[in-house]
Amino acid sequence: MKSIPLVLLLLAAACTQTETTTTRPMDEVPVQSRLANGDREYRFANGCAVVLEPVQAVLRAEIGPCELYHRDIALLYASGD
Repeated sequence: MKSIPLVLLLLAAACTQTETTTTRPMDEVPVQSRLANGDREYRFANGCAVVLEPVQAVLRAEIGPCELYHRDIALLYASGD
């Protein structure tokens, strides 16, 4: 009889939903723009900007606090253009 409250407590704890973060930084979609000289710029929420050549997906510059995955994402989007 004393175990019933314990079972109910465990059941209630198992039924509560915990909020999980499913958004990873690598899933961010950058904002793409064309610069005056034709270069393609990909801006990310953290302030990173990756600049690529106008025609080929070749890196020109990284501005701000960029991680490796920012460059990878920009190159991936540029290869689809």
